Amino acid sequence: MTPIKIGFLTPYSSIYPNFFPHLATGFYLGLGQKPGRRSDIELIPEFAGSGGISSVIEAAKKLLNFSNVDIVSGMISYRSLPDLVQLIDNRKDALGFFFDMGEMLPSFDYHSPNVFFNSHQLYQSQYALGYWAQKEYRQPGLIITPIYNSGYHLHTSFQAGISAAGGNTVLQSVIPYHTNNPHHLDIESIFDKIRKEAPAYVHALFVGPQGNEFLNLWKSKSWTKDIPLLVAENMIYPDMLDDVKHLELNLYGAMLWNPDSEHKINKQFVKKFKQNTGQPPNLYALQGYETGLLFKELLRPLKKRQWDVVKEKLQKISIESPRGLKNFYSKEGFITPDIDIVKIKTNTSGIYNTIVDIGKKMNENNPITNHIVGELDSGWVNPYLCI
Repeated sequence: MTPIKIGFLTPYSSIYPNFFPHLATGFYLGLGQKPGRRSDIELIPEFAGSGGISSVIEAAKKLLNFSNVDIVSGMISYRSLPDLVQLIDNRKDALGFFFDMGEMLPSFDYHSPNVFFNSHQLYQSQYALGYWAQKEYRQPGLIITPIYNSGYHLHTSFQAGISAAGGNTVLQSVIPYHTNNPHHLDIESIFDKIRKEAPAYVHALFVGPQGNEFLNLWKSKSWTKDIPLLVAENMIYPDMLDDVKHLELNLYGAMLWNPDSEHKINKQFVKKFKQNTGQPPNLYALQGYETGLLFKELLRPLKKRQWDVVKEKLQKISIESPRGLKNFYSKEGFITPDIDIVKIKTNTSGIYNTIVDIGKKMNENNPITNHIVGELDSGWVNPYLCI
């Protein structure tokens, strides 16, 4: 049999430069086939620059016209979707299956029957954390973020959670951007503001090394010990916190996937990945594994290239994944896994999570969603974490 060819749009990420190998390994493990060996399905990476629209479309055309892939996949921003959907819908048998972190809400004007998603739904963890913060502290907090993060639906989802819990105020400080030194955290004036105004909590929303730099600066101020620090989900991933665990941090966050979960499928996934790579799995490996489990269910019609059957099944199917039930068709609304509100303590010995509450989920089809989308219209077109 000729392998099914999946072309994978692969933007550059300085934060997770090896995200594609992790995702591919997870995919083959979920599929039940040994990574690196001949498989029923071949993944073909195609560089897509920084994930901008023109780079993504050119890479997708190359995959379709020259690599002759059966399925176009990859890590994308929803900003690229109108052009990608048109490209796929114009071909009789083409199918799209895309990944995203959930930095933007899935507010699509058109749901193509040929395009499917594995979204991590970060907006949901932000909403849950905002809701919990309002219920827990009942007084206004302060969001601190660099300009990069303010271009997505993450801070607005946090604010929507506050509103849903009965709050109506949150302070916000966007760190100034310096063209000559874009990675510099010009933060002292904001720290002065926090010290003087003493908000009920601070919510930090950073990515990559800047997040750890912020945590170092935060711990260097003695007065911060009296202010609860709530951080974005991507800041509490073990591969990020490991570099700063010696700071003896006390944090709160919301997690859509807990690697330590005792859920049977999760334990199997973590064990398999560690056995094959010698490393603990990250979020990309999880998304790959979930998709492998899905495609394992579809192997029979895939092998026969019965695309109408594959698409019909993808529109209806849900699978039991390491984080619970998962579906992949936007028109049906994405199922959100349970969200853990966690307290995180770190020291030189390790990172310790304690679940303190179950997070509130956002209903993606309510007026709050439209408000979040309408409130923000940035020019950011790259997928989250792909900088």
